[in-house]
Amino acid sequence: MLILHGGRRSPFVRRVAIWLALQGRAFERQGVELFGADFESFAARNPLVRVPVLTSPHGDLIETAAIIDYLETSADADRRLLPANGAERVACLQIIALANAIAEKGVAYVYETERRPADLVWADWVQRLSTQLRQGLAALEAQTPEAGWFGGATPNGADAAVVATMDFLGTVPALGAAAACPKLATLCARSLDLLAFAASHPSA
Repeated sequence: MLILHGGRRSPFVRRVAIWLALQGRAFERQGVELFGADFESFAARNPLVRVPVLTSPHGDLIETAAIIDYLETSADADRRLLPANGAERVACLQIIALANAIAEKGVAYVYETERRPADLVWADWVQRLSTQLRQGLAALEAQTPEAGWFGGATPNGADAAVVATMDFLGTVPALGAAAACPKLATLCARSLDLLAFAASHPSA
């Protein structure tokens, strides 16, 4: 049995959860409190004490990109969420890269504004992160389909990455990300019609 370790809020953990579900794989979720009691013990699974970690027949796998590469290369061809090659693959990976970068900036924003003591918050850094998020989201919104999925008739890896990122940003009230990006908001709403997305939503 595959076991996915990590909290429900993390966009990186959620991307893996969506990927697993879209591929039809059986897996278990194991919550981790890295800001609490699990910090020291989790080093046995990942020396950097980061999530996600996927426990697999090959051991504990770390880092989102490496986990997804494992899922893609071990899946049957008709279960893969990345185009095999060519321009479609490049386009899909570029959307994933943009969504991942936005998620990273969002996590940095949360650490700076929610985890750091208020008297130590660096206002200029918060402003820089806000600018990067705004510009990244505008670029992603411009490439989001009006209907359907990035994958066309069915979701692909880009949809998994984008929805995971947008739903994470939705947990940060100060960002108001979805309200400013109507196509992305519609995509996220559409995703809730599929159990693969709905079951791992941060509010689920």
